[in-house]
Amino acid sequence: MAIAHESTVTITRPSNTTEYTAGDVVGIADAGTPANAGSAIHVLTGVVSSDRFVIVQEVQLLIHVASVPSGMAGFRVHFYNSSPTAILDNAAFDLVANDRDKWLGAVDLPTPVDRGSTLTTSVTYPGNVLKLAAASSSLFVQLQTLGTFTPTSGAVKTLRARFMEAGI
Repeated sequence: MAIAHESTVTITRPSNTTEYTAGDVVGIADAGTPANAGSAIHVLTGVVSSDRFVIVQEVQLLIHVASVPSGMAGFRVHFYNSSPTAILDNAAFDLVANDRDKWLGAVDLPTPVDRGSTLTTSVTYPGNVLKLAAASSSLFVQLQTLGTFTPTSGAVKTLRARFMEAGI
């Protein structure tokens, strides 16, 4: 019997309109502690039992703004089985040497579509097979921009991913 799981993370942009350059990562305003302010490492919790394989069924990104900013293109979601090297909002994505074994792959999302009060983009069944780390039911993600654009200050993004356990 197949078992499906869904996990969501909310990303609240820092209170500024500093332009993203294509290839930058998207961080948070504050994760409750000064040490995490601006972090671009996000956690999808409760993905599946630890040390298991999952197949990515769908990845969705909802951006809580009313119009697509000029220059905004798609996004890339990088998956890791443990926390990658610290990186802050608006820094260029870099798969550093120490993170190569943690990196599980990426899913590209197309340019968001304006749906009134919300922008949406999604990919259904990208099919990536990911293996969670031992004793972990979480995946770590970084959201990378694929276009250069000026974001809305404090904008909220909801990243939702759906997985199916794989009997590998």
